[in-house]
Amino acid sequence: MTNEDIKNIVGDTPHMTLSQANEITKFIEKNNLLNILELGFAHGVSTTYMANKLKQMNKGGSITCIDLEHSKDRVPRIETLLNEIDELDRVKIYFEPTSYLWRLMKFLEEDSNPKFDLCYLDGAHSWFVDGFAFFLVDKLLKPGGWIIFDDMNWTYSNSPSNKNLEKVKIMPEDEKTTPQIKKVFDLLVKTHPNYHNFKETKQWGYAQKKY
Repeated sequence: MTNEDIKNIVGDTPHMTLSQANEITKFIEKNNLLNILELGFAHGVSTTYMANKLKQMNKGGSITCIDLEHSKDRVPRIETLLNEIDELDRVKIYFEPTSYLWRLMKFLEEDSNPKFDLCYLDGAHSWFVDGFAFFLVDKLLKPGGWIIFDDMNWTYSNSPSNKNLEKVKIMPEDEKTTPQIKKVFDLLVKTHPNYHNFKETKQWGYAQKKY
């Protein structure tokens, strides 16, 4: 299947466009990224594109993805899309009650050896959550592995689904209007001595862990 075939399956289901899918799948193949950690998957559109690319590469590979329990209520669900391309067995799915941070802790408890080649982070979009997530992911990311941060310019104030939530209304104004993932990338990732090869596009921030 091509990415265009996957697009026909997922239709307008959010949250990955065809152009983004082309970008990330090309990146996965170019860098031979076989073991992927995805933080935040929603309907599983991005997961489906990445799983299809691993299938095309024919080198094995797997995806471990984590999101909140309310993702079980989404239509379509991630399992539905993965079944459409017969790739559900390649993906380990975790639904968490509070945050992917707790599952990452459990991963470290079970086996602290680095195991992932790529982390695609499209989750909380929060300094508080994703700042800490970066340091946990760092422990699980192989030398030479990559992190891609989605929604570099996202803010609570410009999010249609978040800006009217009570918890957002009571935030200080600068927390609502600051792109928090950009702060994580600029202040934590780019200053980290073990990361280099930084790249920013309109929506994504890339960083590679040094060998």
